[in-house]
Amino acid sequence: MIATLRYTFAQLRGQILGWGLSLAAFGLMIVAFYDNFAAGQGQKMLEMVKAYPPEFLAFFGSDPASIVSPEGFLGMYAFSMLPPIFGIFAILVGSGLLATDEEQGRLDLILAHPVSRAGLFWGRVAAFAAAALAICALGWLGFSLLLGRSALGVSLGQMALPFLPLAAQLIVYGALALMLSMVFPARSAAAAAAGLIMVGSYLLSSLARLEPGLQTVARLLPYEHYQAAGAINGLNAGALLSLLAASVVLALLAWWRFERRDVRVVGEGEWRLRLRGAV
Repeated sequence: MIATLRYTFAQLRGQILGWGLSLAAFGLMIVAFYDNFAAGQGQKMLEMVKAYPPEFLAFFGSDPASIVSPEGFLGMYAFSMLPPIFGIFAILVGSGLLATDEEQGRLDLILAHPVSRAGLFWGRVAAFAAAALAICALGWLGFSLLLGRSALGVSLGQMALPFLPLAAQLIVYGALALMLSMVFPARSAAAAAAGLIMVGSYLLSSLARLEPGLQTVARLLPYEHYQAAGAINGLNAGALLSLLAASVVLALLAWWRFERRDVRVVGEGEWRLRLRGAV
Protein backbone atom coordinates (compact mmCIF):
# COMPACT_ATOMS: atom_id res chain seq x y z
CA MET A 1 0.00 0.00 0.00
CA ILE A 2 2.81 2.45 0.85
CA ALA A 3 4.52 1.79 -2.48
CA THR A 4 1.24 2.39 -4.30
CA LEU A 5 0.69 5.62 -2.37
CA ARG A 6 4.16 6.94 -3.26
CA TYR A 7 3.90 5.96 -6.92
CA THR A 8 0.41 7.44 -7.36
CA PHE A 9 1.34 10.65 -5.54
CA ALA A 10 4.38 11.02 -7.80
CA GLN A 11 2.13 10.59 -10.83
CA LEU A 12 -0.09 13.41 -9.54
CA ARG A 13 2.74 15.87 -8.91
CA GLY A 14 2.11 17.75 -12.17
CA GLN A 15 -1.54 18.29 -11.28
CA ILE A 16 -0.63 19.20 -7.70
CA LEU A 17 1.77 21.89 -8.91
CA GLY A 18 -0.58 23.14 -11.62
CA TRP A 19 -3.67 23.46 -9.44
CA GLY A 20 -1.76 24.40 -6.28
CA LEU A 21 0.34 27.16 -7.81
CA SER A 22 -2.71 28.54 -9.62
CA LEU A 23 -4.53 28.75 -6.29
CA ALA A 24 -1.46 30.35 -4.69
CA ALA A 25 -1.23 32.99 -7.44
CA PHE A 26 -4.93 33.72 -7.06
CA GLY A 27 -4.42 34.16 -3.31
CA LEU A 28 -1.57 36.61 -3.84
CA MET A 29 -3.77 38.69 -6.12
CA ILE A 30 -6.79 38.64 -3.78
CA VAL A 31 -4.83 39.62 -0.67
CA ALA A 32 -3.03 42.42 -2.53
CA PHE A 33 -6.35 43.68 -3.90
CA TYR A 34 -7.85 43.96 -0.42
CA ASP A 35 -5.39 46.71 0.53
CA ASN A 36 -6.55 48.87 -2.38
CA PHE A 37 -10.12 47.87 -1.62
CA ALA A 38 -9.84 48.88 2.04
CA ALA A 39 -7.86 52.05 1.31
CA GLY A 40 -10.29 53.80 -0.98
CA GLN A 41 -12.70 51.48 -2.70
CA GLY A 42 -14.41 49.91 0.31
CA GLN A 43 -16.96 52.64 0.95
CA LYS A 44 -17.71 53.04 -2.74
CA MET A 45 -18.12 49.28 -3.07
CA LEU A 46 -20.41 49.21 -0.06
CA GLU A 47 -22.63 51.89 -1.56
CA MET A 48 -22.72 50.06 -4.87
CA VAL A 49 -23.51 46.73 -3.24
CA LYS A 50 -26.40 48.26 -1.32
CA ALA A 51 -27.98 49.03 -4.69
CA TYR A 52 -27.87 45.35 -5.71
CA PRO A 53 -31.05 43.32 -5.43
CA PRO A 54 -31.08 41.41 -2.12
CA GLU A 55 -31.57 38.18 -4.07
CA PHE A 56 -28.21 38.67 -5.80
CA LEU A 57 -26.35 38.99 -2.50
CA ALA A 58 -28.28 36.11 -0.94
CA PHE A 59 -27.25 33.84 -3.82
CA PHE A 60 -23.59 34.45 -2.95
CA GLY A 61 -24.24 34.22 0.77
CA SER A 62 -23.28 37.81 1.47
CA ASP A 63 -24.81 41.05 2.64
CA PRO A 64 -23.77 44.71 2.26
CA ALA A 65 -22.46 45.00 5.81
CA SER A 66 -20.13 42.00 5.62
CA ILE A 67 -18.51 42.56 2.23
CA VAL A 68 -15.95 45.00 3.62
CA SER A 69 -14.93 42.64 6.45
CA PRO A 70 -11.99 40.26 5.85
CA GLU A 71 -14.15 37.12 5.97
CA GLY A 72 -16.87 38.70 3.83
CA PHE A 73 -14.38 39.90 1.23
CA LEU A 74 -12.52 36.57 1.09
CA GLY A 75 -15.77 34.64 1.03
CA MET A 76 -17.36 36.53 -1.85
CA TYR A 77 -14.27 36.97 -4.02
CA ALA A 78 -12.44 33.73 -3.31
CA PHE A 79 -13.57 30.87 -1.09
CA SER A 80 -17.23 30.65 -2.08
CA MET A 81 -16.21 29.79 -5.66
CA LEU A 82 -13.29 27.45 -4.97
CA PRO A 83 -15.15 24.11 -4.44
CA PRO A 84 -16.85 23.98 -7.88
CA ILE A 85 -13.63 25.14 -9.57
CA PHE A 86 -11.11 22.90 -7.83
CA GLY A 87 -13.69 20.14 -7.58
CA ILE A 88 -12.90 19.55 -11.26
CA PHE A 89 -9.50 18.24 -10.16
CA ALA A 90 -11.10 16.00 -7.53
CA ILE A 91 -13.65 14.53 -9.92
CA LEU A 92 -11.20 13.88 -12.75
CA VAL A 93 -8.65 12.23 -10.46
CA GLY A 94 -11.20 10.36 -8.34
CA SER A 95 -13.05 8.92 -11.34
CA GLY A 96 -9.75 7.81 -12.89
CA LEU A 97 -7.97 6.33 -9.87
CA LEU A 98 -8.82 2.81 -11.05
CA ALA A 99 -11.12 3.17 -14.06
CA THR A 100 -8.45 4.73 -16.31
CA ASP A 101 -6.07 1.79 -15.88
CA GLU A 102 -8.97 -0.62 -16.36
CA GLU A 103 -10.16 0.99 -19.59
CA GLN A 104 -6.61 1.10 -20.95
CA GLY A 105 -5.98 -2.55 -20.15
CA ARG A 106 -3.39 -2.05 -17.39
CA LEU A 107 -5.34 -2.87 -14.25
CA ASP A 108 -5.44 -6.63 -14.78
CA LEU A 109 -1.67 -6.60 -15.37
CA ILE A 110 -1.10 -4.59 -12.19
CA LEU A 111 -3.21 -7.01 -10.16
CA ALA A 112 -1.25 -9.93 -11.62
CA HIS A 113 1.68 -8.76 -9.47
CA PRO A 114 1.86 -9.59 -5.75
CA VAL A 115 -0.40 -6.72 -4.68
CA SER A 116 -3.83 -7.12 -3.12
CA ARG A 117 -6.89 -5.30 -4.36
CA ALA A 118 -7.23 -3.67 -0.94
CA GLY A 119 -3.62 -2.46 -0.97
CA LEU A 120 -3.96 -1.03 -4.47
CA PHE A 121 -7.30 0.61 -3.72
CA TRP A 122 -6.43 2.25 -0.41
CA GLY A 123 -2.96 3.25 -1.56
CA ARG A 124 -4.46 5.21 -4.44
CA VAL A 125 -7.19 6.70 -2.27
CA ALA A 126 -4.59 7.87 0.25
CA ALA A 127 -2.49 9.38 -2.55
CA PHE A 128 -5.50 11.32 -3.84
CA ALA A 129 -6.28 12.64 -0.35
CA ALA A 130 -2.62 13.66 0.09
CA ALA A 131 -2.72 15.43 -3.29
CA ALA A 132 -5.85 17.38 -2.30
CA LEU A 133 -4.17 18.45 0.95
CA ALA A 134 -1.00 19.43 -0.93
CA ILE A 135 -2.99 21.68 -3.30
CA CYS A 136 -4.67 23.35 -0.33
CA ALA A 137 -1.29 23.78 1.39
CA LEU A 138 0.12 25.53 -1.67
CA GLY A 139 -2.97 27.71 -1.81
CA TRP A 140 -2.55 28.63 1.86
CA LEU A 141 1.04 29.66 1.18
CA GLY A 142 -0.10 31.95 -1.61
CA PHE A 143 -2.83 33.53 0.51
CA SER A 144 -0.37 33.95 3.41
CA LEU A 145 2.70 35.47 1.74
CA LEU A 146 1.44 39.06 1.90
CA LEU A 147 -0.50 38.83 5.18
CA GLY A 148 2.26 40.59 7.14
CA ARG A 149 1.82 43.73 5.02
CA SER A 150 -1.91 43.41 4.45
CA ALA A 151 -4.80 45.27 6.06
CA LEU A 152 -6.76 42.01 6.33
CA GLY A 153 -5.63 41.54 9.94
CA VAL A 154 -5.69 37.75 9.60
CA SER A 155 -2.99 35.53 11.12
CA LEU A 156 -1.33 32.59 9.38
CA GLY A 157 -3.29 30.18 11.54
CA GLN A 158 -6.60 31.87 10.81
CA MET A 159 -5.88 31.83 7.07
CA ALA A 160 -5.24 28.09 7.23
CA LEU A 161 -8.70 27.33 8.66
CA PRO A 162 -10.80 27.92 5.48
CA PHE A 163 -8.57 25.50 3.58
CA LEU A 164 -9.66 22.62 5.80
CA PRO A 165 -13.32 22.80 4.62
CA LEU A 166 -12.02 23.25 1.07
CA ALA A 167 -9.91 20.09 1.37
CA ALA A 168 -12.93 18.23 2.76
CA GLN A 169 -14.96 19.34 -0.28
CA LEU A 170 -12.30 18.07 -2.67
CA ILE A 171 -12.03 14.74 -0.88
CA VAL A 172 -15.79 14.13 -0.78
CA TYR A 173 -16.20 14.89 -4.51
CA GLY A 174 -13.23 12.66 -5.32
CA ALA A 175 -14.68 9.83 -3.23
CA LEU A 176 -18.05 10.30 -4.96
CA ALA A 177 -16.43 10.12 -8.40
CA LEU A 178 -14.48 7.01 -7.37
CA MET A 179 -17.61 5.28 -6.12
CA LEU A 180 -19.51 6.11 -9.31
CA SER A 181 -16.59 4.82 -11.42
CA MET A 182 -17.10 1.44 -9.75
CA VAL A 183 -20.79 1.46 -10.71
CA PHE A 184 -20.99 3.21 -14.06
CA PRO A 185 -19.74 1.39 -17.17
CA ALA A 186 -17.27 4.16 -18.11
CA ARG A 187 -15.08 6.68 -16.35
CA SER A 188 -16.46 9.51 -18.47
CA ALA A 189 -20.02 8.72 -17.32
CA ALA A 190 -18.93 8.63 -13.66
CA ALA A 191 -17.11 11.96 -13.98
CA ALA A 192 -20.10 13.56 -15.71
CA ALA A 193 -22.51 12.34 -13.01
CA ALA A 194 -20.24 13.53 -10.21
CA GLY A 195 -19.84 16.90 -11.96
CA LEU A 196 -23.61 17.31 -12.21
CA ILE A 197 -23.94 16.58 -8.49
CA MET A 198 -21.19 19.09 -7.68
CA VAL A 199 -22.70 21.90 -9.76
CA GLY A 200 -26.20 21.02 -8.55
CA SER A 201 -25.01 21.16 -4.95
CA TYR A 202 -23.54 24.64 -5.47
CA LEU A 203 -26.66 25.97 -7.21
CA LEU A 204 -29.14 24.42 -4.79
CA SER A 205 -27.27 25.66 -1.73
CA SER A 206 -27.20 29.15 -3.22
CA LEU A 207 -30.84 29.08 -4.27
CA ALA A 208 -31.88 27.72 -0.87
CA ARG A 209 -30.99 31.12 0.60
CA LEU A 210 -33.72 32.58 -1.63
CA GLU A 211 -36.22 29.72 -1.39
CA PRO A 212 -36.32 28.03 2.04
CA GLY A 213 -38.24 25.12 0.58
CA LEU A 214 -35.03 23.94 -1.12
CA GLN A 215 -33.09 23.68 2.13
CA THR A 216 -34.23 20.11 2.80
CA VAL A 217 -32.65 18.90 -0.43
CA ALA A 218 -29.63 21.19 -0.12
CA ARG A 219 -28.70 19.72 3.29
CA LEU A 220 -28.16 16.35 1.62
CA LEU A 221 -25.48 17.76 -0.70
CA PRO A 222 -21.85 18.63 0.11
CA TYR A 223 -21.77 22.38 -0.58
CA GLU A 224 -24.41 23.11 2.06
CA HIS A 225 -21.84 21.95 4.66
CA TYR A 226 -19.05 24.16 3.33
CA GLN A 227 -17.98 26.89 5.73
CA ALA A 228 -15.89 28.97 3.29
CA ALA A 229 -14.12 32.04 4.69
CA GLY A 230 -16.30 32.06 7.79
CA ALA A 231 -13.88 29.50 9.22
CA ILE A 232 -11.48 32.41 9.87
CA ASN A 233 -13.58 33.28 12.93
CA GLY A 234 -13.86 29.67 14.09
CA LEU A 235 -13.99 26.30 12.41
CA ASN A 236 -17.28 24.40 12.31
CA ALA A 237 -15.95 21.01 13.34
CA GLY A 238 -19.34 19.31 12.95
CA ALA A 239 -19.70 20.27 9.29
CA LEU A 240 -16.10 19.27 8.60
CA LEU A 241 -16.47 15.87 10.26
CA SER A 242 -19.75 15.21 8.43
CA LEU A 243 -18.03 15.72 5.06
CA LEU A 244 -15.12 13.49 6.07
CA ALA A 245 -17.54 10.82 7.30
CA ALA A 246 -19.41 10.97 3.99
CA SER A 247 -16.08 10.57 2.17
CA VAL A 248 -15.25 7.47 4.20
CA VAL A 249 -18.66 5.94 3.48
CA LEU A 250 -18.32 6.60 -0.25
CA ALA A 251 -14.79 5.15 -0.28
CA LEU A 252 -15.96 2.04 1.57
CA LEU A 253 -18.79 1.54 -0.92
CA ALA A 254 -16.32 1.89 -3.79
CA TRP A 255 -13.95 -0.61 -2.14
CA TRP A 256 -16.80 -3.08 -1.56
CA ARG A 257 -17.77 -2.82 -5.23
CA PHE A 258 -14.15 -3.10 -6.42
CA GLU A 259 -13.54 -6.23 -4.36
CA ARG A 260 -16.60 -7.99 -5.72
CA ARG A 261 -16.61 -7.30 -9.43
CA ASP A 262 -14.63 -8.63 -12.35
CA VAL A 263 -11.95 -6.38 -13.80
CA ARG A 264 -12.36 -5.61 -17.50
CA VAL A 265 -9.42 -6.49 -19.70
CA VAL A 266 -9.70 -3.31 -21.76
CA GLY A 267 -12.25 -0.72 -22.89
CA GLU A 268 -15.41 0.71 -21.41
CA GLY A 269 -18.22 -1.43 -20.05
CA GLU A 270 -21.89 -1.28 -20.87
CA TRP A 271 -25.22 -1.36 -19.15
CA ARG A 272 -26.67 -4.84 -19.29
CA LEU A 273 -30.44 -4.67 -19.11
CA ARG A 274 -32.42 -7.89 -19.19
CA LEU A 275 -35.75 -7.50 -20.90
CA ARG A 276 -38.69 -9.76 -20.13
CA GLY A 277 -39.07 -12.45 -22.70
CA ALA A 278 -35.51 -12.06 -23.98
CA VAL A 279 -33.79 -15.29 -24.83
